Amino acid sequence: MSPPSSPSSSPPSQPSSSTELTGRAILIGLIVGSLLCFTNCYFGLQSSWISMSSMQSALVGYGLVKLLPRTSDEDTEGAIALPSDQGEDAPASPSSLFWRYFGTGRFTPQENVVLAATAVALGSMPLTVGLIGIVPALAQLKPERDHGALPVYLTGWHLLLWCAALSFFGVFFASPLRKRTIVKEKLVFPSGTATAHLVGVLHGTGVREDRLAASKQQQQQRPGQEENGANDEQPLLNTGVNEENGDPHSAVVGQPAWTALIWSFLASLAFTFSSALLPVLYVMPVFDVLPPHNLARVWGWYLTPSLSYIGQGIIMGLHTTASMLVGAIFGWAFLSPLAHNSGWTDAPPMDAESGSKGWILWISLAIMTAESFVGLAVIFFAEVTSQSIRTSSSGDDEEDEPSSRLPPPRTIIVGLALSSLFAVGTLYALFGREGIEPYTTVVAIVLAFALSVLAVRALGSTDLNPVAALGKMSQLVFAILQPHNIVANMIAGGLCEAGAMQSGELLQTFKTGHLTGTSPRSQFWGQLMGSFAGIFVSSYAYQLYTKIYTIPSPSFPAPAASMWLNFARLVNNGEVPRHSTEWMVGCGAVFAVTGTIKAVAQARASKRSAGDPVAPWERWAFYLPSGIAFAVGLLNTPNFSIARFIGGVVSHLWMRNMPGAGSSASSSRILIIIVASGFVLGEGAGSIINLFAKQAGLRPLSCAGCRGGCGGGC
Repeated sequence: MSPPSSPSSSPPSQPSSSTELTGRAILIGLIVGSLLCFTNCYFGLQSSWISMSSMQSALVGYGLVKLLPRTSDEDTEGAIALPSDQGEDAPASPSSLFWRYFGTGRFTPQENVVLAATAVALGSMPLTVGLIGIVPALAQLKPERDHGALPVYLTGWHLLLWCAALSFFGVFFASPLRKRTIVKEKLVFPSGTATAHLVGVLHGTGVREDRLAASKQQQQQRPGQEENGANDEQPLLNTGVNEENGDPHSAVVGQPAWTALIWSFLASLAFTFSSALLPVLYVMPVFDVLPPHNLARVWGWYLTPSLSYIGQGIIMGLHTTASMLVGAIFGWAFLSPLAHNSGWTDAPPMDAESGSKGWILWISLAIMTAESFVGLAVIFFAEVTSQSIRTSSSGDDEEDEPSSRLPPPRTIIVGLALSSLFAVGTLYALFGREGIEPYTTVVAIVLAFALSVLAVRALGSTDLNPVAALGKMSQLVFAILQPHNIVANMIAGGLCEAGAMQSGELLQTFKTGHLTGTSPRSQFWGQLMGSFAGIFVSSYAYQLYTKIYTIPSPSFPAPAASMWLNFARLVNNGEVPRHSTEWMVGCGAVFAVTGTIKAVAQARASKRSAGDPVAPWERWAFYLPSGIAFAVGLLNTPNFSIARFIGGVVSHLWMRNMPGAGSSASSSRILIIIVASGFVLGEGAGSIINLFAKQAGLRPLSCAGCRGGCGGGC
């Protein structure tokens, strides 16, 4: 196999979009996306944290396609014909027609990007349609606290209609924003850029250089990084491949790498199934050796040696996971005992309603909201003041793709109109005027687009999609439009979050496509197909989890649902637990300051040219904790943060001891991503097996050692 081609500033030859949107790309994208959907539903209900998994989709999808018949390293065209790509008459043989559309021969980088776009659209559906937050929150309504609102249980056709109503806004929002953010302003979209380079390494090809963003990523020193490039917090994947040291392709996608993926997947799957038989494996009371010897049952301190959470920590990195661990220690070793022993709560510490577990949730909410708001403000100010600089070149004002490779404008307009009408009618039919007024739904859709612009800019600059803050911002608006209506507040906020989250993440895949020369039209259709399939897969997954497990429960506390419900109660009732206001204001103020410092440092770094000096304060700003990660540490019991921190340490040690540059470094980085992906997907697959096993009557063999948090059959 020839080595990767050298990147250049000129676009590569553009294949027809009909050679990219192949049946095998869509089929494998749907398979990978379905696994991600179950996995994200599982992890979201456990800890509120999900992954868009574009890199994992490209990795796993690449391996699965290689198992298909008639897939080789030879160039053979085969694709679904699009309206603008009609060519010669199709072969007369039905078999030839099938293989032409399904795809044969070499699996191209462009097909892999379409595969990833399809998988991301489907896999992110649990967050897009609120299955980890709003839907379980609606089921926790209490008439005595929520102005007479009864619990709302969405099941069967009602849940399908709900998912359909929220599934398509982001796709139609994302396409019009592509030209402005990616082509003209050249926002970095770090995860999308990293996925593009990963695809380039997997397929042994280069990527199209983004003349502004990619060059900055390659040359720019990050705050806190030494001039020689030695930094413990290196990214897991370089933005370029040093080709002088040989071909990285064979080292990455050869037998050792796929063996590592299979074994990491099987190890995580085996642990997940074993923990269903022996629940203590998942919640080890290792801290009960310390006084008062009831830290697991009473205070929530236990260890979950989950390979999936370790894998998440590897992908997140040490800085993020360390911020989570510090947040967990602050919340569960200091705030929780303080609130309980001071008499500020009226229930045992682990009670999510009236105990200190529910009390510290408000502090988490304040920190998350404060840092997200100030970060958005700084990013927005920086983007506005520098917009003229970005678009000063006349060449940047031109679209880089012919119209035949762009999403059809008429389809976008008609699709947005129809999906909006469908949402208005469906939500009114499901909830009635007592739930949400039609005009409120219309306002929510309009506001969703405005918030999508903010989400895309934040994600493009920082790799963080602040949907939590944007959702809370929208709840403030709807508390005015329909006051004292908790149901309307959460539904309308969910519409806004759906648009902002999905459009932001799909812009990441458009960035990947931009760097790999993939047709935006092919990605658009892949996203639509992934979103459509996600309606059925996500609703089925959620109904399975809620049928087999109690939600909320120790096993699935659904912390995101508590966040949505409590904030809706706050903006409609103004009630917070005793003495939480002072801590909310104090902690929110601290992280507003640190968030401002970090956001300003990131904004300055994104505009710094190679060789420009880095101010000392920018260096130490990098080491300030992430407020979002800190808040997640408060929100979840410590076991999740401990496991992720272990993964962060593993990632840190791996990066320090791997080769310093060249193809060996890229191979090492990708190898650990492969192992981490196997860990995450293994537990996701294991959770599906456990679902059906429990449905068939499987119960734990023994509950010995369980002292709290086991849930399930114990």
